[in-house]
Amino acid sequence: MKLNDVQHLLPEMAQLIATLIGLPKALRLIEAWGGTTFPISKNKRRDGQIRYEALAEVVGVDAADIMTRHFGGEVLAIPRCASALREVRDRMIRAEFDEETRTHPASHAVGLLARRYQMTERNVWMVLKKADKVNETRQDVLF
Repeated sequence: MKLNDVQHLLPEMAQLIATLIGLPKALRLIEAWGGTTFPISKNKRRDGQIRYEALAEVVGVDAADIMTRHFGGEVLAIPRCASALREVRDRMIRAEFDEETRTHPASHAVGLLARRYQMTERNVWMVLKKADKVNETRQDVLF
């Protein structure tokens, strides 16, 4: 299961970042600083170099260079992407449930998944009842 499968659920800023530096690096940035703002420096002054180094530590030097060229001087609001990440988790739960129920009863599989994903069994059952969000966009979710 990959975030590519749910990229349509990502906010526009996350899609732009993923287009610029690639989805794996964008995901690292979201995991590190999602839900916060980060001033992207032009990497000219000492305080800007410190921010650049912090960015490069998370996404790598090449990606930090790309982001500096594209967003330099702006304060970037890094989205959390909670909906897309939740959908990835839910799809993984459904796939693992299908695999586990080949050899174990459903109740055993649900208990195992609840522990693995640190959820209640009731929440696992609720996830299993849902279908994948295929063509739904983030805009559809809002209304």
